[in-house]
Amino acid sequence: MKTLSRLTFAASLLLPASVLADVPALDRLIESNRSVCETKPAQRCIDAGWAFADANRDGVLELTEIQRVRRLTEQWVLSKGKSLPPRQQGSIVMGLMLVDSAGLPTLFGNYDLNGDGKLTQKELFADVKLDNRPLPWILADRNAVDLPASRRKLGALGPLLDGVIARR
Repeated sequence: MKTLSRLTFAASLLLPASVLADVPALDRLIESNRSVCETKPAQRCIDAGWAFADANRDGVLELTEIQRVRRLTEQWVLSKGKSLPPRQQGSIVMGLMLVDSAGLPTLFGNYDLNGDGKLTQKELFADVKLDNRPLPWILADRNAVDLPASRRKLGALGPLLDGVIARR
């Protein structure tokens, strides 16, 4: 636990104050939308997360907004520390590592289909058939995700999708 506390302190020195101030807001978003994302149609979960990420409220996401959420997610994980179940903590940390490995600007560019520097929900979910199921169910369904297109967008990390999305 001492190592985690030192890591949290060190990370906090590197993060802008605005990111640190938003950690409680992210925690509230997660807590208030957990059941929505687990039980309600996917679009409700997407809309809640999108509203949080869209800091300037223009309806689209820019790279700087996504970078802010990436830094905030890392700080949230560090602040939660051992209170997260090991599997959840590992999944989030693995996700952050994958994003960092691929490079957030590269990923953003791969999803920004029209190249305008702004990401819409339609662009982000172009390879996903959204329906009335909860988002986690959809993302785990090979029939709902265009795996070849998603693999291309993830580049060298694309094959990792095979271990994430269930075979059906």
